[in-house]
Amino acid sequence: MVGFPFNFRYTCRDMKTSFMKRHPFVRKALIVIAILTVMGIAFAAESWWMLSQAVRGDTVAVPDVIGIPLPEARARLQEAGLDALVSDQRSVFSDFVRRGCVAVQDPAPESLVKRARLVELVLSRGSRKETIPDLTGLSVEEAAEVARSFQMRLTGVDHVFDIRPAGTVIAQTPAPGHSGIVDNRIKLLVSDGELPKAYIMPDLRLHPLTEVERELKKSGIAYVVKTFANQIEDRNILFVEEQYPLPGYRMSADDIVTLKVVERELL
Repeated sequence: MVGFPFNFRYTCRDMKTSFMKRHPFVRKALIVIAILTVMGIAFAAESWWMLSQAVRGDTVAVPDVIGIPLPEARARLQEAGLDALVSDQRSVFSDFVRRGCVAVQDPAPESLVKRARLVELVLSRGSRKETIPDLTGLSVEEAAEVARSFQMRLTGVDHVFDIRPAGTVIAQTPAPGHSGIVDNRIKLLVSDGELPKAYIMPDLRLHPLTEVERELKKSGIAYVVKTFANQIEDRNILFVEEQYPLPGYRMSADDIVTLKVVERELL
């Protein structure tokens, strides 16, 4: 393989110099092209800067109006060339922003927007602890109506036996005055009335019917007598042969006792 001559680079440089000397117009053309290229870049940069300034010249920074009363917030926005949009249907609870002051704004503070842009404002309803009503002592229907008037909704009703009348609200979650609530849900605990009295069924078998009836009536327990001796007028000769519930069964005062009776001689 044959290599390039040692003085090849010098030969190329001499050829270039010779070409430029023989063709001076080419050199001038290259200089003109270079100047035009630089001027084009400068013109594009200046145009971009002027365009961006023209666009940005009609923008304003949104002032921070969170935590201030609505009239003052409107005034600040107007000074910045913006308009306020306040919804009567939307508000939020806040433990940090007083009632009637701006709790949320959109766009956010310091955002760059077009002049005359609408800025949505959401007002604070104050702390939840100031608005949760006390529903205890009301019926479920009354409690639901009051909750709706406070823009809250019932999401659960649990029942327990209690000395207060059946259907009465005895507790609620969240409780009145509770703070830190982030939604409008409320649950109720409702009384089912007093726990029915319960007793253990005694053994009534082989006892006189008249004696058993006297004790059951004294305890307020309802009973039914079944007998094939309906023609017998003397109840003193009737005795309990079978009973239901059976002895030892746990039952309430609302249960009915059934007695099967026969004459003493048939026991």
